[in-house]
Amino acid sequence: MVDLSKFHNPYDFANPVSDEELFVGRKRELEEIRYYLDHAKTAPRPINIALLGPRASGKTSLLNMTDLEAKKRGFCTVRIDLDEDDAKTQLGFFYKLFDGIFSAACEFGAFGGIEGKTYDTYLDIVNTYNVPEDKTFCPFQFPLQYAKAMGSGNVDAQLSDHTYKKDLEKISSEVKKPIILLFDESDVLINSRVHLEKLRNIFMNTRGYMIVLAGTPGLFPVMNSVFSPIIRQFKKINVGEFEDIGETGECIRKPLEKIGIVPDEIFDFEDYIAVKEVHDFSGGRPYEIQLICHFLFQRVQRKQDKKMKLNLGVLEDVRRELEASQDITARPMLIKIQRATKTQLSALVLLCACDGYATFDQIWAFEYIFRGEERWTKESLNKELQYFIEEGILENREGIIKFAGDDFDKIYVKYLARERGVDVNIIGSHLELYWFVRMADFFGKILKSVNSIGEFYMPNTDHAPIDFGTKKSFENYGEGSFDLYKLMLKYRNEETIPVLQMEITFPWLKLSYWHYTENPKYSELIDNLGFGMEPLKKRANEVGGNVFIAKRELAVVPVEEITKKVEQTDNERLRNSLAGWHLERTKEEYIKRANIEEALFHANLAYRYCPNVPAYSNNLGYISMVTGDLNRAKELFKKAISGYEESYEAALPNYDLGILEAKCGNFKIALERINLCIRQLECANKKDMKCVCLIVPKLINGELGYEEVKEPNLLETAKKAKSILQSLLDRNLSNNRE
Repeated sequence: MVDLSKFHNPYDFANPVSDEELFVGRKRELEEIRYYLDHAKTAPRPINIALLGPRASGKTSLLNMTDLEAKKRGFCTVRIDLDEDDAKTQLGFFYKLFDGIFSAACEFGAFGGIEGKTYDTYLDIVNTYNVPEDKTFCPFQFPLQYAKAMGSGNVDAQLSDHTYKKDLEKISSEVKKPIILLFDESDVLINSRVHLEKLRNIFMNTRGYMIVLAGTPGLFPVMNSVFSPIIRQFKKINVGEFEDIGETGECIRKPLEKIGIVPDEIFDFEDYIAVKEVHDFSGGRPYEIQLICHFLFQRVQRKQDKKMKLNLGVLEDVRRELEASQDITARPMLIKIQRATKTQLSALVLLCACDGYATFDQIWAFEYIFRGEERWTKESLNKELQYFIEEGILENREGIIKFAGDDFDKIYVKYLARERGVDVNIIGSHLELYWFVRMADFFGKILKSVNSIGEFYMPNTDHAPIDFGTKKSFENYGEGSFDLYKLMLKYRNEETIPVLQMEITFPWLKLSYWHYTENPKYSELIDNLGFGMEPLKKRANEVGGNVFIAKRELAVVPVEEITKKVEQTDNERLRNSLAGWHLERTKEEYIKRANIEEALFHANLAYRYCPNVPAYSNNLGYISMVTGDLNRAKELFKKAISGYEESYEAALPNYDLGILEAKCGNFKIALERINLCIRQLECANKKDMKCVCLIVPKLINGELGYEEVKEPNLLETAKKAKSILQSLLDRNLSNNRE
């Protein structure tokens, strides 16, 4: 067992993730962000982004990754971390923006750089409030207005939109690259409509700038009214909890790997339940995963536990940490909840299941449909509701039940209740999500191998099967079309796909689900899903609803027909998304499963959908080289090299092409490519040198051979390859002289 006393605790629950190597999940969100960053490089006007999610959901971490992705594309990035003071005055708010933009531009090399005379003059003006007589090195108007207003004590002076825009245009013209403003804690602006209006007026028609706002969902209702018509230029990206248990597993694993600990030595990753416990109890929220793991690691470090495993001691540690961070005695609600019985806490679980989204009758309907009266009657549950309302723990807002506490109260209550053996998780699920959660519990373990498409195609009145071949499925890209596309490919060797169609209808809810298993070997699970549904349907009728269920067989559309539709669609976003998915599948099939045929299938499709993306060309070239199609591999490597904008990005395909030339016996050309790869990596970061796998040359009894190495460092590998190829060239020259 490794001595953990030599290591620091790698789980930092107090700070957002800024290290790309520690960032976990959010693949689809990052895919969207990358798409709109690429769009901003060429479009006359960018589409701005709003990252929306509850507190501690990982918005700032995703904002940090957006910053890194923008820098990779050559953007000038400006970080604006807002606080309450920033919303007090117009000049204060827009000074913070201008200072961030101008400082970032100078750090980018504009206006003589951060050490230049222009920046020095600017600092003198804004720090002393003195306007110089010689304005040669002050090409802007806003700093002068700001200095004059602040110097005279006129802090409420109105901003001049016109001059501010002119200043921004000068900066953009000098930088000659897109400038992206990354706003954190944007909820500060909820009560400052005038600032939002000014922001709209200034940036709506100022080219060269892109905005990314990170805030809670409460920000967007304000934006909906304030930002019209700029609202059309914002892409909303929801940042919620991790839905995939695998993401929680990576959140546990990566910090250990980062500090050099073999993760499986102190956490049982082979035990599905061990990871699931952390995932379920944290609700998949990154902050809470880090908080829990911090104390799991601490207990192993202090030799209180042998392995990182969730137990009562950990829960007590977390609760004590929460109590230390807040004065619990100043929160009377928590004192009352501490006195609640286990039965009352169980009622609180149920009543808060749709916190802020459901009435009592709706919550009771779900409880009765799935459990009957085995736990509660309607009268006994309503009695507990009235008690919690009287105690100020719950509120009844026009019939909607709402937990009266804040985010801290919710987290604290969850840990307190768990210590008493009750799972309380106040997350505010919409009725649609809550239905599926209850249904998953109803079906039990079966659903672990079953996925669902919710509201994919609203069925016809006669419950006709899905028509996947329509053009509409590709024009309107959504979750359903993406999921069904992937399903068709996985069943490409079958004639039909068994699905279970469900329709749920209430006066206040209408859902359509298509349940399926991604693995054809487990298709009999679909039959199992239908078992036991009659009692559920009967109870749904008793509370005014209806559940329709039927097994369907979807005809499998031939792969070539599907892929042609994707290639022909005008929906570039869909093609990019599918290509990205195929890229991930290529890596998974090749690295994890060693299934070269399947990896080649996915690599080909990624390339077909986005033939001008260098990474797809290089990946397909690599697999073509491995499978012996050297001519095609050479063509693809050259295409990848010519497609990259930054020289260091072309280092990998240059290395691969060098290895291919060596395989063809062209050692001199191979060495030239390897040398070029090494030179291109001189300006690269360490993370840019990490590869999934490489073909590496080696000498075996003096003869050249090759092996594949997983996760090598490209620079180190290139230097070793250079040494081997150089020795072979030298030996050949010596033999020729003799």
